[in-house]
Amino acid sequence: MRFVTVATVLTMAGALACAAPASAGTAALGQNLIVNGDAEAGAGSTDGSTVAVPGWNVTDRLTSVQYGAGGGFPTPSDAGPQNRGKNFFAGGVNTAASRAVQVIDLSALSGAINAGQSQFDLSGWLGGYATQNDNATLTAVFRDSTGQSLFSTSLAPVSASERGGLTGFAYRASHGLIPVGTALVDIVLDMRRVEGSYNDGYADNLSFSVTAVPEPSSWAMLGAGLAMLGFAARKRRASAV
Repeated sequence: MRFVTVATVLTMAGALACAAPASAGTAALGQNLIVNGDAEAGAGSTDGSTVAVPGWNVTDRLTSVQYGAGGGFPTPSDAGPQNRGKNFFAGGVNTAASRAVQVIDLSALSGAINAGQSQFDLSGWLGGYATQNDNATLTAVFRDSTGQSLFSTSLAPVSASERGGLTGFAYRASHGLIPVGTALVDIVLDMRRVEGSYNDGYADNLSFSVTAVPEPSSWAMLGAGLAMLGFAARKRRASAV
């Protein structure tokens, strides 16, 4: 079992006030709307202690840690995203469960969303430490303008067996149509400790983006084009006989 001794645990309750909602404008289609989804904003901890995590409303000591930090944390060579940067998210010291939340405002895209023409892409790298089953879960909760929940989807945690008993991360993704009436999306990162004293749920490169769904006429044109290509190919084969 892993036990990490951290000399100083900083209390960040005052500094980590609710972050302002991230706003999705019309130019944001196809872009990552999660603020600081890669844990690169702010200085990552060098020993797993609690540091500020800009862009997120954090509870129960969730923190960011530098790759290669002392105590057995993930290194730049462990399994994980290729463009991992310097830091990743970790559950934190002496906490059974910790959470980071931010709200994305999709009201600027309400026209396309309410016409059923928008889809979401939620993805991230989730992981843990060695043979322990501490884990991370990323959830998107879709809400209407009154705050009523319409739908939610989660990226499943990565077990120790999926990691081959090694420290590192695995990629998770979820895609689908954005429910009609959606105005806000809560992005919720949950870390859960199963063993040891440190919450070794890990996460990095978290992303939530919105893209347009092709209109039926576009699909029809694409289908017609593919049919014409197929016909031309059959005609060439017939001519060659």
